[in-house]
Amino acid sequence: MTREQPGRVVGGRYRLLHELGSGGFGRVWRAHDEILNVDVAVKEVWLPQQPGFEQDHHRRVVRAAREARNAAKLRDHQHIVAVHDVVVEDGRPWIVMRLVDGCSLGERLRAEGPLTAPRVADVAVALLKALKAAHAAGLVHRDLKPANVLLTADGHVLLTDFGIAVHEHDTRGLTETGTVIGSVEYMAPERLQAAKDHGSADLFSLGATLYEAVEGVSPFQRDTLGATAAALAAYEPPAPRRADPVLARLITALLAKDPNDRPTADHALAMFRQAREQATSKPPLSDQAWLAVHNKRGGHKVLRVSVDDNDVGTVKENQTRTFTAAKGLRTVQVRKGPHRSASCVVHMTSGSTVRLVALRRGTHLLLGTSPESMSAPRKEWKNGRLIVVCIAMAALAAYAYARIFSV
Repeated sequence: MTREQPGRVVGGRYRLLHELGSGGFGRVWRAHDEILNVDVAVKEVWLPQQPGFEQDHHRRVVRAAREARNAAKLRDHQHIVAVHDVVVEDGRPWIVMRLVDGCSLGERLRAEGPLTAPRVADVAVALLKALKAAHAAGLVHRDLKPANVLLTADGHVLLTDFGIAVHEHDTRGLTETGTVIGSVEYMAPERLQAAKDHGSADLFSLGATLYEAVEGVSPFQRDTLGATAAALAAYEPPAPRRADPVLARLITALLAKDPNDRPTADHALAMFRQAREQATSKPPLSDQAWLAVHNKRGGHKVLRVSVDDNDVGTVKENQTRTFTAAKGLRTVQVRKGPHRSASCVVHMTSGSTVRLVALRRGTHLLLGTSPESMSAPRKEWKNGRLIVVCIAMAALAAYAYARIFSV
C-alpha cells in the first residue's frame, strides 16, 4: 500500500495536512477543504489488493463507495459523524467527514481508565440512538468498538466509521471470499460463522464496548486470534461489577450468544428511560429521608452530589442544599472534580437525630429527617472539634459528680 504524504490534494479540493490515526482498514487525515476553506477529516480506505483479482477489487471499491454514500444519509443524526463526500481516486475510496474535536473512547480508556457508570449509561443511550437510526435506514455498522466511538470536547458521543457497513438488501458481502471483516474481540458470535449481517450483531458489539468502558477490560480479548474467537463462541463474562443494576443487566443481555435473546435498540432505550423516571420520581413522603450538603466558605466552588450513582444536584461554595432520597442504605458521593470525590454509605431513616459526616476538608454532609432542620448549617456544626469538646466536658462533669457523691 502506497503511503501518502501531507500536501496531496484529493478530489481536487481536499489537501492532506497530517495523519490523525490509522487502523486495519484505513488511515484518517486532517485535511483542508480548499473550496469551503474549512478543515475536515478524510479517511483513506484500504482495500485488499491480490494479483489476479482486479475485477473483484473493482467491485469492492464500488461497493465501499456505495456504503459510504449510504452512511451519508445519516449525516444529520446528532450521534453519528457526518459524511460529506466520497472520492474514488487511485483505485480506492476517500471518505470526507466532519472533523471532531475530541478523542475516541479507546484513547480515553487507555489514558484514564474506565468511565463512571453514569457516563457509560450516557454513552450507551447515544450509541443506541445512533444504531436505531442506522438500522432503520437499513445499515448494519459491523465494526462498533471503542476506537469508532468519539467523545467530543463538549461531552457529546458520536459513532463513526461506516466504512465497512453493509446494507441489509445487499446479497453479496465483503466476507464472501472467506475473509471476516471487523475487529474480532467485539464481533458477534454468529458473524464468525459467516452468517448474514443483521442489526443484532451491532448490539452485541455495543455490549462488548460498554463492558470495556465500565470495567476497563475487553470481555473477550485473548492472546491469540483463535483464543479470542473461542471466547466469543463459548465464554460468558462475569457480570460487570462497576455498573449500576440497570446498566449491568443491559450489558449482560446485549452479550447473549443467541441474537434472538438480545434486546432491540428500542427495548434497551426503554430500560434506561424507565430507570431514569424511577430515579427522578419522588417516593411517598413516609418513605423519604432528607439529605443536606453544606459546602462551607473556602471549600470547592461547586460540589456535585449523587445518591446511588444518580446525580441529584450541585452545591455552590458557602451554600447548603437539601435533597430527598428513599430511606435505607444509600451511597452518597460528593465530587469536587473529574478525579476528586469522596463517598460513604449512610443509613437514612426517620427520627430527629442529625448526623455529621466529614468527607473532606471543606465538605460536610448533614443527615436529618426534615428540610426545616437542614435549611442552614448551624455554627456549632461547622467544626467537628466542637462536638468532641462538648462530649469531653460532659464526660468530665459526670465523672466529677460521681466522685463527689461517692465520698
